[in-house]
Amino acid sequence: MKNLSILCKDFDLTDAIKLYATEKMSALDKYFPEAGAAASFNLRLGKVSNSHNSGKIFYAEVSIKTPEKNFGALVESEDIYAAIDQLKDDLAHNIAHYKDKEHTKNIRSARKFKEELHTVAE
Repeated sequence: MKNLSILCKDFDLTDAIKLYATEKMSALDKYFPEAGAAASFNLRLGKVSNSHNSGKIFYAEVSIKTPEKNFGALVESEDIYAAIDQLKDDLAHNIAHYKDKEHTKNIRSARKFKEELHTVAE
């Protein structure tokens, strides 16, 4: 993963968290094989509030900019590692859904073009 920037708010970014986040976000590179070098990931990690001690106090937010489309997600959780995991899963689902939708539109337009060719030829 080349283009990953991590910003932390209200807690220190340790090497373990940085390595974990990099590993999880690099798992999303498989969805961008043609635009992998052009995709930029902006990851923001932080605490919702400094006054809370329990509950969903950590958040992870990412915005991915690619040449074809921008993706983003925000997740809150009790643990920063769990928030990063949920964020990766949500993004994987959203990106896969978008890719399937685009693939279906391409197939539909190809069928329509083929039907038009057959009607013109007759």
